[in-house]
Amino acid sequence: MTRTSTSETRPAGAARRARVSIVMPTHNRAHLVGESIESALGQSLPPAEIIVVDDGSSDETPAILRSFGDRLIGLRQDKAGKSAALNRGIAAASGDFLLVLDDDDLLPPGALAAHVAALEAMPEAGFSYGRFARFTGRGEDAHCSTDCEELPPEGEKRLLVQLMQCCFLPNPTWMVRRKVQLAAGRYRSDLPRGQDYEMILRLARAAPGARAEGILLYQRKHVAARTTSHGTVVAKDTVAGWIDAERTIFAEIDESWSDADFQPFETPPSGAEAERLAVLQRAVILFMRKLHDRAEGHLARYCALLGNAAPGRRELAVATDLLGARYGIGEILDASHDPARLAALDLPLALRRSMARHLPWRMRELIGGGRFGDAARLLGWGQRALGTAAVLGAAGGRLEDHARRGRTRSRISAS
Repeated sequence: MTRTSTSETRPAGAARRARVSIVMPTHNRAHLVGESIESALGQSLPPAEIIVVDDGSSDETPAILRSFGDRLIGLRQDKAGKSAALNRGIAAASGDFLLVLDDDDLLPPGALAAHVAALEAMPEAGFSYGRFARFTGRGEDAHCSTDCEELPPEGEKRLLVQLMQCCFLPNPTWMVRRKVQLAAGRYRSDLPRGQDYEMILRLARAAPGARAEGILLYQRKHVAARTTSHGTVVAKDTVAGWIDAERTIFAEIDESWSDADFQPFETPPSGAEAERLAVLQRAVILFMRKLHDRAEGHLARYCALLGNAAPGRRELAVATDLLGARYGIGEILDASHDPARLAALDLPLALRRSMARHLPWRMRELIGGGRFGDAARLLGWGQRALGTAAVLGAAGGRLEDHARRGRTRSRISAS
């Protein structure tokens, strides 16, 4: 095993070049892993080391890795799963910064430089992160991709809360300081999916993130298989599998995290409103993850904190995300949730109206797709869970928003 040399000639007193370790787990990807390694070697800021952990491949992967000679560090283990391979590679890494690269994805040439620039500009950040684009086919198709994942706006909402609402950062889109990664601990080997999601939540809870510029990853989309401590799982992009994994993750988060972890805003208000916002945000996130019993328990806590007061503007904004189902209408219409339980909480009408804001456009989407039965079911669910007045109020609000945008466009055209 040979480590890549990092020595270089530089003037006395010059700053030491940032040392980045790339860790790549691989299993039976002989037809793709070489492309991924080449993208790592082609960085404008060269990595200090590329550590590839072969998780018991039975194809030509070992020969492909040997063909790179001393340009990478090759480790091999009996098949134990992606998380085990990641943990071994991280333990072997010596760089100041760590980046995990999947064995089928590609790094644009400036990815490492952009990450390091973001981290150096924000010393308090524990990790950097950025946008990615999806592609299918061979590597030459990556640069033609227009399927880019947009990041939520910076500013008002905390990154941790935005990530809890939606995982928009797969593993290779972030770079972490080595000391922060070691403090966060190992990747979990018991999850069939979502190991990287669970990890970025831990990292974002521990330290702020620095946003890097540009596209930082080309993510290849296809069906694959992966192994966990519980056996082999076919990683088809199925709703049920991801929902189940995320329910597991968030049930454990609800057990161990405090209300403060769910505080939604970078600059929260003081006093009672701040406490209400954190509890309400917690309930909303758990409801989005189909942990309805837990969510309704926190909503009951919120109502007790609210008492006879009216919910504030920011509380109404948080409530709007309750039905922001990531995976589609099936999440809302899941038969396991009894809408009468939500109705029994007797939430203020203004709050229920905000919670219903997603219903009108989802119904329009269903009707446009010819799914009239599902649209009727959704309307019935909304009426039973939130009340007819709230559903009608939400529809009226959507019309007001549409009219307001139309007036704004007219003023711009006139000017």
